[in-house]
Amino acid sequence: MPPLLKTLFDMRFIIIIVVTVVLSNCSPKLSPDASWGRQQWTIVEMKGVPVQQSGGRRDAHLVFEVPEKKFRGNGGCNQISGNYNLDKKEIHFTEVIATKMSCDDIDFENAFLNELGKVDRYEVNGNELRLKRRQETLLVLRSK
Repeated sequence: MPPLLKTLFDMRFIIIIVVTVVLSNCSPKLSPDASWGRQQWTIVEMKGVPVQQSGGRRDAHLVFEVPEKKFRGNGGCNQISGNYNLDKKEIHFTEVIATKMSCDDIDFENAFLNELGKVDRYEVNGNELRLKRRQETLLVLRSK
């Protein structure tokens, strides 16, 4: 192969590699939480103990507003909301607020919100979301 033709071939190969890298970095990537929205995640277990469900609107649950990285829901007594930050398999719930109604389930709600504040990791398996602190599962939520 003549030197000029070899140089042109090498340049074309380099251009193809550069274009491929640029296009792959510009392609939209789905966030790990992309499928979490538009559904209610009900608390079914807290620290290894099953959570009794009533089937009503006061069952403790979270609803993720994925584009805004916010959540809302019910703590078992009060309406709750806040923000969450996600990075690979890490998740942190921040600026959590709740209305201040008093009810019979307030101890459960306080425990739930306390555990939510400890969460630093998550795992998704089918319709289950496991919220963890290191390797310990603190909360198990199931989508409906």
